[in-house]
Amino acid sequence: MSLRKLTVAALWAATVAAAQQPFDLDPNFRTTIQQQGIGSILERPDGEIIVSGSMYYPSQFDLRGGILLTADGAVNSTFPAYGYMGGKIVPWGADRFYAGNGQGIRRSWLDDGALDNNFNALNQPLYSIFQGGDFHVFPDGRVLISGLDQVRDSVRGFVGWYSLIWLNNDGSLDTTRIHRQSEGPIVRFKELPDGKFICNGSGGMVQGRNVSILFRVDSDGALDTTFNAPFLDYCYTYSYHPQSDGKVVCGGRYHFVGSPDTLSLIRLLPDGQLDPTFNNHLAFRSTYHHLATPSVLGIQPIGPDKLAITGSFDQIDGETRGGIAMVDTAGNLLDGYFNSNGCGAYEDGFQQYPYKFIVGITPAMDESYYIYGAYHGYDDGTTNDTSQRLISRLYGLNVGIHEQEADQPQPLQIAPNPSAGSTVFSAPAPLSNTELYIHDGSGRLVWQVEWPAGAEQYTLPAGALAPGAYVVRVAHAGTVLTCKCPVDLFSTIFKPPKEVAAKHYPV
Repeated sequence: MSLRKLTVAALWAATVAAAQQPFDLDPNFRTTIQQQGIGSILERPDGEIIVSGSMYYPSQFDLRGGILLTADGAVNSTFPAYGYMGGKIVPWGADRFYAGNGQGIRRSWLDDGALDNNFNALNQPLYSIFQGGDFHVFPDGRVLISGLDQVRDSVRGFVGWYSLIWLNNDGSLDTTRIHRQSEGPIVRFKELPDGKFICNGSGGMVQGRNVSILFRVDSDGALDTTFNAPFLDYCYTYSYHPQSDGKVVCGGRYHFVGSPDTLSLIRLLPDGQLDPTFNNHLAFRSTYHHLATPSVLGIQPIGPDKLAITGSFDQIDGETRGGIAMVDTAGNLLDGYFNSNGCGAYEDGFQQYPYKFIVGITPAMDESYYIYGAYHGYDDGTTNDTSQRLISRLYGLNVGIHEQEADQPQPLQIAPNPSAGSTVFSAPAPLSNTELYIHDGSGRLVWQVEWPAGAEQYTLPAGALAPGAYVVRVAHAGTVLTCKCPVDLFSTIFKPPKEVAAKHYPV
């Protein structure tokens, strides 16, 4: 049994004894980072956290783009402080991650942060990153990057400024693809379940066609003319939450042409129009300074019927919500969650108004949650911890519940393991009303499927997942079938599904 698993089990017992509530602040986690802000985090399988942003902390006078924190928030100084970090972090496989900061993108090893020299997006002869926007990593390591970048592929006729360009998994320009142009940079984009991409930016002209600043492209980057969002005179999207029905919840700051309201949380129909069944008109305010702009920066699903939203706001519809709130799937503000002062403000002496926002909330492997952004202090309504800095840990949904007697997890067999083709999962008995979940090394859900009714086996198709280590779990009527596989394709990390999160399972 690993030390990491012993630690997780001890934290669960402590939270039950203290009768904490879900999303209360966990005071056992605290950082020494002072400023300016955190843009992205990635939890490693060992529980340590890779952090990307702009950060100063005691005894270090240079600005850090990336650092590594231990499970209690202390700085692990063995992690290199690369300047290339600062923006988004995307895990790749079980052992590497991509990171960027608007001026470039790199790939690093997860265990020590060292650069993966097999990927090079600098000093390439056929392109240069000029104004970086966003990036998407495909399972095979290829990358699609946005922004406004220079391409010099005269052989294939791609010369000039492009807003979507394709890279091979070694960082070179993919000369088999059609790189796409628009009038201005594409700032942010997100892959949808059908492989298309929803985009924000472009200046209103894409591939020679006048479109809204919110638009959609096909999987090859060609403009999707079946998607027609209303025209906007102001639009900045920070986060997308695609739904399986083709709708997309968008968080940011929007002003549609002819509308009296400025919006921060909207949902678009598959054709791009505003969804009238969604509450698109929640009133967000930033009362801590008259220059602060209230925006939704992050959207995180919590179970099947709730969304946690984060951002630069301290009021929603007149109710106090300090940078974080919960809404239902129709966009209505929910009481009973984050009804407190939330994050606190601080000034660094340079910005015109205080920093006071939460960029995102992300689940941890032990079912707690991390919040991160730019703030000093966090008040959950019970505990007002003024020493919290830029990243905090909140208890998960399984706290405050009396521990119940639980059956031992049943074994889930896998063959072959490791696997280079299809893989068969076998349960000890036929299953019904059951789902299989597969998570990658960062805890991200990468495969979810209904177990065949009345069957003892499910076959994962060959090529469904990129090579790497994965976590497998099956939820069925209060019983958890776990995979205990120490080699290659599957790992021993166990994360109980929310249906049975109130029970304590040995690890």
